[in-house]
Amino acid sequence: MTILIQQLTFHCRWTTDGRLPDYPGSTLRGAFGWALKRCTCMLKQQKCLTCVLNSTCAYSLLFATEQYNDNEVRGPVNARPHPLVFQPRPQRTGLSKKGESWDFSLLIIGHTSEFQPHIVYSVKMMGETGIGVGAKHGLGRFTLEKVTSNDVTVFDDATGQLDNTTVAESLVLQSTAEDVGQLRIHLRTPLRLKQENKLLRELPFHVLVRTALRRISALEIAYGLDNRGEPDLDYRGLVHRAKGVEVKESSLRWRELRRYSNRQQQKVSLSGLTGTALYEGELGEFVPLLQYAQRVHVGKQTLFGLGSIEIEPFNHATRWP
Repeated sequence: MTILIQQLTFHCRWTTDGRLPDYPGSTLRGAFGWALKRCTCMLKQQKCLTCVLNSTCAYSLLFATEQYNDNEVRGPVNARPHPLVFQPRPQRTGLSKKGESWDFSLLIIGHTSEFQPHIVYSVKMMGETGIGVGAKHGLGRFTLEKVTSNDVTVFDDATGQLDNTTVAESLVLQSTAEDVGQLRIHLRTPLRLKQENKLLRELPFHVLVRTALRRISALEIAYGLDNRGEPDLDYRGLVHRAKGVEVKESSLRWRELRRYSNRQQQKVSLSGLTGTALYEGELGEFVPLLQYAQRVHVGKQTLFGLGSIEIEPFNHATRWP
């Protein structure tokens, strides 16, 4: 089981004062989507789902994942997961001054070098238009100075040169780890999980494993290099055995986070669980699943950068004190 991933980091500098929210993932996603459509959409009045160019259009493939109707169960649902994950760095709150530098990253899944020019140009357009609070009044403008991938320069604004020959990384589901008796998980951005249409405020280990399996399965079906459909995993067995893993300690907490939706004309929630939890049990077979999930995020709204996790496995001889 293998997918291609590539992380691009955009190094920017404010050309005006700017103000981003405490968590700017939603702001970056909205501005990028608008810019990408402006620079790639050829048939402006068409809907992506019915457009004859949707199989080759960067906006359709990267951003507007097609939907189908499942009216008997859920209504409109995504036919495939978004192949993008915005990864903003922690920002200084309040007003950013003209001339200050800042950066953010974007993880691209499946589609890599073929769409790099569209992605870079879209971020440049974001800077010219402005983002965040006050963009309509001339604030939030920036210049894109360079783009890097694994410390290799992909784009340099000083020369105007774009190198889209950088090789994407193969993310492979590894084999079972040996002798893991404890595992600490850090939720770096809010993790949103639903059960029976309710957001969960606790994280039993089997729920974490279930959401990791769901994410892996969706990405492999949509973007896997093997093209074999559903991954060959023991879903029921893994979830059943995960129920035997105990929560040793937990400092998980609920973080309230909201964004303004232009489409809905109201604030909507991005709230979820953050903090750390320590699990204990026979954990070796679950480590590869969580290492995979660590790279691609899990849960709802991964496009915004939510569901960023980091794991620390400990063997039986080096348990967490």
